[in-house]
Amino acid sequence: MLTRKLTPVLLACVLAITSSTYAQAASELLEKGIFTEETVGDLDKAIDIYKQVVEESEANRKLAAQAQLRLAMCYLKKGQDDEATTAFEKLIENYPDQKELVAEARDHMPGRLVIGPVAWEDGEVMRLGISLPTGMKIGTFIWSVNQAQADAGEDVWRMKTRRYIAINGSQGVSSVDANKEDFRPLTSRFMHTILGETNANYSPKQVEIISIAKGEDTTNAIDLEVPVYDNEQAVYLIRRLPLEVGYKTTLPIMATFGSQRLDIPITVLEKETLTVPAGEFECYKVDLLIKNVMHQTMWFSADEKKVLVKLNAEGIVGELIAVEMQAAGDVVEYTDSKFGFTLSAPTGWSFYQTDQTNPTESGVHLVDPDATAMNLLDVDTLESLELNASQTPREMLESHLKRMAQHRADFKTRDDSWVEHTVGGRPAVSLYADFVDQGKPVVVYITAIAGETTLTKFKTLTTSDKLDKAKSQIDTVIATYKAK
Repeated sequence: MLTRKLTPVLLACVLAITSSTYAQAASELLEKGIFTEETVGDLDKAIDIYKQVVEESEANRKLAAQAQLRLAMCYLKKGQDDEATTAFEKLIENYPDQKELVAEARDHMPGRLVIGPVAWEDGEVMRLGISLPTGMKIGTFIWSVNQAQADAGEDVWRMKTRRYIAINGSQGVSSVDANKEDFRPLTSRFMHTILGETNANYSPKQVEIISIAKGEDTTNAIDLEVPVYDNEQAVYLIRRLPLEVGYKTTLPIMATFGSQRLDIPITVLEKETLTVPAGEFECYKVDLLIKNVMHQTMWFSADEKKVLVKLNAEGIVGELIAVEMQAAGDVVEYTDSKFGFTLSAPTGWSFYQTDQTNPTESGVHLVDPDATAMNLLDVDTLESLELNASQTPREMLESHLKRMAQHRADFKTRDDSWVEHTVGGRPAVSLYADFVDQGKPVVVYITAIAGETTLTKFKTLTTSDKLDKAKSQIDTVIATYKAK
């Protein structure tokens, strides 16, 4: 018996014919599904047909995506919102190249994002204390929102988030300008002392992201098939949703750090009554699923304000300390309950109180709005430092510096920077010192104020390029220091 191998040309023809035959069969099957759905009205049978089309049309992505969209719409007609949402999400995830069909899926998805009225007042500030699951306090997150004008003169809501982790000195600040009418982002900035800096400019069809690392700028333009919201305005976006138990929707989010476009499903699980430092609140418990692997949970007050009462985000817990109002020109005040001194700072600053476990010392972090520096204030009794009131502020500070140098071999004072002065009528002295932290050069500006029984030390840690601004800022705060 004579056998022959197919030549390459003949084989290609056979494959082409076979592929064309499969495509024709899948197309006819899709038409059958549409007829079954729209003319016969048998949604269950249509669903089975559309599933078959999806399975058999891998080579024809447009045909498969059409069947997937039809499948989701059938579930929607049957009132099976969960199944419809899953089907729509599969279309969005598996067929991103089918932009028109993806846009239609987003438009029909159950719980389609519809934002309501603004839930806050101009100048609102939410302060949360951040801790580990063990209860150990590690820092603070601060959300603030103000009416403003963008550079182009557009009226905006300017939302700012300030992150401050005291235990390792990491800091972050972000801001978003969003159109006051439709809440669409116009510009955003994300800066973190460890992660770097990212700026973004939004237009209706595109976002331009500028990443800054090691003094070099990298620009990345991402096309937008649908409107998105910036990740740094997400808390305020959720506050404008019609939250109620069982409510579901998907947030179209652009995370500019990492240039990631995310669809984040959220669900209001239940109502809970929580007690936090700011008081007792009845809350909506909101579950967020990020990239199908990371869960975050947020609790928003179940009233018209919808303030963020608590968050649980992959190992950190935040609880509301206070909701305050700050207008331009207002001052932020702080009173130390242990030693009785007072301070004030400009609008945008915050005071983060550390745990007060030692009766001979007190400490507070002075959080500036732009993360220019890490500002610390320590107060110790002279007795605990083995000092006495007859010593000058310089002698007291020199003794303290020797202890600091014992812990840092590279710690070195700038001997020509000593300045003697007064603060709040008390003798004081200031100087600069240098050291290396995690491989990076750091400058510390120190001011020591001698009291009758205490030594107060302001320490500002920053980099050389930010030193002048940091010193000017902290000197303004130091000048308000008053001790009883």
